[in-house]
Amino acid sequence: MIKKYTTLLVSAMLLTSMAFFSSCDPDAMKIMAVTGATPLAMKQVVPEKNSLTVDGMVKKTYTFSGSALRALASTRIRVHEFTSKKEYKGSYFYTGISLYHLLEGIAPKKPEGTYDRPLDMVVTFTSRDGKKSRFSYGELTCTDDNDPVILAFHRKEILPSKNADKYKKNAYHDDVTGLRLVAPGDADDSRYLDDVTRITMTVPAAPEDTLPPQKKGEKCSSTGITAIDGEKAEKVDLKNFKTVAIKNWLRFGHGRAYKGFTDAAGIRLKEVLGKYFPGATSDDWFLFCACDGYRVLISGYEIFKTDDGDLMYLMTHMKGKKVPGNYMLAPVADWFVDRDVWGLSHIVRVKAK
Repeated sequence: MIKKYTTLLVSAMLLTSMAFFSSCDPDAMKIMAVTGATPLAMKQVVPEKNSLTVDGMVKKTYTFSGSALRALASTRIRVHEFTSKKEYKGSYFYTGISLYHLLEGIAPKKPEGTYDRPLDMVVTFTSRDGKKSRFSYGELTCTDDNDPVILAFHRKEILPSKNADKYKKNAYHDDVTGLRLVAPGDADDSRYLDDVTRITMTVPAAPEDTLPPQKKGEKCSSTGITAIDGEKAEKVDLKNFKTVAIKNWLRFGHGRAYKGFTDAAGIRLKEVLGKYFPGATSDDWFLFCACDGYRVLISGYEIFKTDDGDLMYLMTHMKGKKVPGNYMLAPVADWFVDRDVWGLSHIVRVKAK
């Protein structure tokens, strides 16, 4: 009787193991075969029920099914979550799709006669119940990969090694619903969003009659920077701001790739904005425009509430000489330098909506 029971038990275990391994990624199975251990970070896949639509100022409306989203490279990150009041919401593993990877396959399209690059665009995420969260296009595509903004399709609690069953500090115990917008570089979870179903790309309204038109290939120099806030326009005076030295700034662009290291000097952007845009907060948006019409939009959240924002400058000197064009916006922490604005002539507070 015991022998029969043992045989049945072993058979059941074998069937369970076969079912488990058949659902595993082949690479994970190779790891198990070599190490004899089950990896903690097993590959997760996007559930088939998930879907995503990308619309707005794009060449066409893109619709991604769950299986289509699986074709995109996924990443696994660790996140400590806090509210805007610094209340701890827990620590988690998230597996998801990088917005940089997703937007690589999306072709922006603007109305004829407008600035033809996407760096002045707002990317709006909308949840199934109509809630919204906004990022600048450059914030999702020009920054580095240390803290990638992702659409997560899987969440797992990070628990202590001792008494895990008694740990109560994580607010979420279940998996995500749909696609969760996660921004690990943010100071809080105010831009996180559950069950994202739509991404919309738009351009905020700007005082076009005041800003320089786009003139590709034209070299120009800014005679000064004008701060525009609604009906108010004021010349920016940088004389009384503290200059900061930047050493070994690595510069790499989309167009010409590696540009080398350079020393530079400039003024912290948030200090200038604080003076010429009184009451500026993380809810504001700023458009930076050059004398040749080049434009870059940056969110107040990125400027005032992220580590990268601390490394944004109005650059005045490079390699000991005056910056070409006299003034330059320089987000030094960016992976790509495409958000550098040479010959900076205007800073405009705009509304993302």
